[in-house]
Amino acid sequence: MTAHQTEPVRPYPAEEPSQTPEPGPAPSRGRRAGRFLRLWYGRGLVGLAGLWLLYATVRWLVSGRWHWAIPLDAAPPLLLVATPAVLLSASAAACGRRRPWAAGVSLAALLLGLTTGSGLNWPALWRGEGAVPPGALHVVSLNTQYWGQATSVDRLYALLHRQKADVYLLQEHVIWKPGLGEDGYVKLDDDARLRAEFPGYHIARRGELLTLSRFPIVAKPPIGPGAEIDADPATPFSRVFARDKVMRTDLRVGGRILSVYNAHITVQLAPDNLNPFSGFDFDSYFHRKFTWRQEELRGLEKDLDDNPHPTVIAGDFNATASMRELDGLRARADDALRANDDFLPLSWKFNAPAGFEWDSVFNRSLPLWRVDWSFTAGPVDLHRYAFRPTDGISEHRMQDLWLSL
Repeated sequence: MTAHQTEPVRPYPAEEPSQTPEPGPAPSRGRRAGRFLRLWYGRGLVGLAGLWLLYATVRWLVSGRWHWAIPLDAAPPLLLVATPAVLLSASAAACGRRRPWAAGVSLAALLLGLTTGSGLNWPALWRGEGAVPPGALHVVSLNTQYWGQATSVDRLYALLHRQKADVYLLQEHVIWKPGLGEDGYVKLDDDARLRAEFPGYHIARRGELLTLSRFPIVAKPPIGPGAEIDADPATPFSRVFARDKVMRTDLRVGGRILSVYNAHITVQLAPDNLNPFSGFDFDSYFHRKFTWRQEELRGLEKDLDDNPHPTVIAGDFNATASMRELDGLRARADDALRANDDFLPLSWKFNAPAGFEWDSVFNRSLPLWRVDWSFTAGPVDLHRYAFRPTDGISEHRMQDLWLSL
């Protein structure tokens, strides 16, 4: 380039128009309302999941260890799984950071429910009803609901005869007079009819507990509070009914001894005591019931520790799979559920009295709880365990066991 030449002038590029978008229309009132509802839906869901996790955790920590755990333990075990499962599903509709919070807390509660006594029998999904070999012993257990008082004694006997069992473990063999509270139980003296209905059977009874056996009964030692009852023959029947809740009978089966325990552990609370505004002393009531239950279960456990014979334990324990009161028994004996093919085994429905205002809610034909249990200990081969209907005679289902020694 020479000195007199100049560089051509380059034009500056034209300014581009601004890229800032024009403000759009404001969200409609409906969209704002939707965002507001989703915001508070998520917050509410996190709160509900947190409260349920708190309840489930506290319930598990105090179950079987504090008398005020009784009302906390009243929920059906299925509810301890179903509620967090519903909350977990509902968390999908939450927005923002509330969704993972709701899902995480709900999942924690669900896992707690599944691992602390859900009552679900998972092996039943791939296991059928077991075969029963020839010569197996047939044992049935039933809470007879005050000896068929809701229907008739004749129907109860017909139900029992249809079972053709070798051993019957029956609870609530007693007369109940409504309106008298814990004094409304009267001894049922019907040995003559029992012998006529079950010729050749051996009969044992303690309070409300009745055992009928084809095999000779060689011993009937007292269990727990039963020893105190035996020490005072003048004990009134109302006291016997309230405290003598486990009966052991030793049966001679061939050349061996089989110990059979018939149990009806004290019920925790009754529907007529549920009104919190009645002035009822709930603390003393729960403490007394809790203490009685502990004495009965600890007495059973102690006797099992000292018993060298093969054993069957069955009855109404008034306890669910989520209650920790049965931990000691589970540690000493095997749950008969291992021979059952029900995914959700249930045995009892809440049979609300006619005057109970929530009768339409609770009084359903299908049970919600399993409170009837069977266990075995020692060399007992359990072939089949099932819950059978009782044709409206009892609010409990019948426990049906087939076993060999």
